[in-house]
Amino acid sequence: MAAHFSNIDPVVLLFALGVFASWVKSDLEIPEAISKFLSIFLLLSIGIKGGHEIRAVEGFEGILPVLAIGAFSCLAIPAYFFLLFRKRIGHADAAALAACYGSVSAVTFIVAQNLLEAERVPTSGFMVAVMAIMEIPAIILALALYGRYNCRAHQPSSTGNRVLTSKSVVLLVGGLLVGCLLNDKSWASVQPVVQDSFKGVLMFFLLDLGIAAQKHLRSAIQAPKIAILVGCVLPLLNGIGVLLLANLAGVSPGNAILLAALASSGSYIAAPAAIRSSIPDAKPSLYMALPLALTFPFNVVFGIPLFIEISRWIN
Repeated sequence: MAAHFSNIDPVVLLFALGVFASWVKSDLEIPEAISKFLSIFLLLSIGIKGGHEIRAVEGFEGILPVLAIGAFSCLAIPAYFFLLFRKRIGHADAAALAACYGSVSAVTFIVAQNLLEAERVPTSGFMVAVMAIMEIPAIILALALYGRYNCRAHQPSSTGNRVLTSKSVVLLVGGLLVGCLLNDKSWASVQPVVQDSFKGVLMFFLLDLGIAAQKHLRSAIQAPKIAILVGCVLPLLNGIGVLLLANLAGVSPGNAILLAALASSGSYIAAPAAIRSSIPDAKPSLYMALPLALTFPFNVVFGIPLFIEISRWIN
């Protein structure tokens, strides 16, 4: 038993510690300024690392099926989410959930990439660019569907501009470009920061997310059937479906698992920011709480490891 627990990735253990600390009402907290810095560090680091990997790659073999599946995922998921829930919980909340679960979580991507590195499963540097691209279309589509079904005049294009200039997109895409421009000497000078210390910073960030997730949990389970369906069941099915589709398309196992992790994730940064300004009637207890308090920990503890095992089984 002890040997089994010793194999658990420390980022998962730090997330669990944060949940436990909040549950027992400890005064442990990460100051907001430090929390923002941690997120900036992680997003920028993964962008720079991805850009450096792209520079080192001689070609982009395999990127077209990955882009196609990513595009299909971030359009199909918000569409069916909205159509499935619009009569059950109303257009505003259905559009909010569609935006959050059609978009993706950069933190989930980071955790999945970290777990794959621990399992020695290779991935491609261009996956960072794919992730950044997948973050935006679902939000615009969800807002467009909301405007159409409510006969209200929304401006998806302006919302798209806000998303494109959001912190996460700027850091990921900007870091990607910076990484592509670094030569070997420049990369060696920043590698100790953006790569060697990455996992340590990720552990602190996951501790902070664990604290935040537990605080949102009470709101998330006010409607238990919807919470379990939206927060766990549907994201898992999305991930498995994308994983199988990627395998059929000949995508490499590592990239297929990352696609599955993205498809099963929910945005709790970019999408909620757009929803708050464009759909004020939507309930934060749904679109803020479910992706962070249920979907994220479910993916970290169960979903991503399951995708890895399924990938091993089908390959």
